[in-house]
Amino acid sequence: MISEETVIKLLIIDKLIHRQEYVLRELAWEIGIQPGLLERIVNDMSKNYLISIEKGRIIWNPADNPSTLKPWGWLLIHKPLLGSTQEAAKGASPWSVIVAEYMLAGKGRHGKKWYSDLGGLWTTFKILTNSQTASMTPIIIPIILVRILRKSYGVEASIKWPNDIIVDNKKIAGILIEGEAFRDQILLYIGIGININNDPPLPDTISLKNILNKLTPRNRFLSLLIGWMSRMEKLSLEPEKIRENYMEYLETLNRKVLVKTLQGELVGKAVDVRDTGELIIEVEAGEKKVLDPTHTFELRHID
Repeated sequence: MISEETVIKLLIIDKLIHRQEYVLRELAWEIGIQPGLLERIVNDMSKNYLISIEKGRIIWNPADNPSTLKPWGWLLIHKPLLGSTQEAAKGASPWSVIVAEYMLAGKGRHGKKWYSDLGGLWTTFKILTNSQTASMTPIIIPIILVRILRKSYGVEASIKWPNDIIVDNKKIAGILIEGEAFRDQILLYIGIGININNDPPLPDTISLKNILNKLTPRNRFLSLLIGWMSRMEKLSLEPEKIRENYMEYLETLNRKVLVKTLQGELVGKAVDVRDTGELIIEVEAGEKKVLDPTHTFELRHID
């Protein structure tokens, strides 16, 4: 259930999306609350956003406001509140990126709830591509996220199969990929949730804010992500190289794992990955099993 204070924060964001600076009293009147209450709530928001009060004015740093980005070749749609960016993307044109500050019905793989608290980056990319790129997307996207975190933020991230991004065994980002045929191509909906300046509620999760001990302008991460997304088809032309990169970043490789699938539970050692993302594990007596991400509900490292 969304709290009253969160609703007020979303009203504030809705105003600041289009106008990054407001006189505090004017904004209080526009959203219908006392100036003192607005000041308290904005000060609380500054724990998760680059928002400040200076000389009676509320200012949102443009580098933290996705609406200020104008990526070439993309339509960026930024909303304070959505049910889900995945669902919103279905009504958008190809090469759209949907960004929400808060989602009421965010979901991960197999319908698991995704907690999209304020200060994170919750987004869906809608792209039109060929079947080869579509088949490799489940391993390309985790590579992109790990590269951004390592090279641009100095964070030693890795991949937990199939596509959770982890730091110190805690989840910092998740991915949900859905698709549908469109003539002779594939429409992909690539949902990506990244814990940036939010305070994730679960004990096995972490954010950039927790790691760096400071707030990070989210537009830098989003810009880097959009840049990589624009090169997806080029990346897919080198499937063996992509597979090698995925294996390099895969924390699950050579680990003992417990896997829950449609057929039941398996225990084995993760020994290889196909270039379309299936994990190969070695079970008793050297027998090898191929795990499809779509039929795998849970994987845990148990060594």
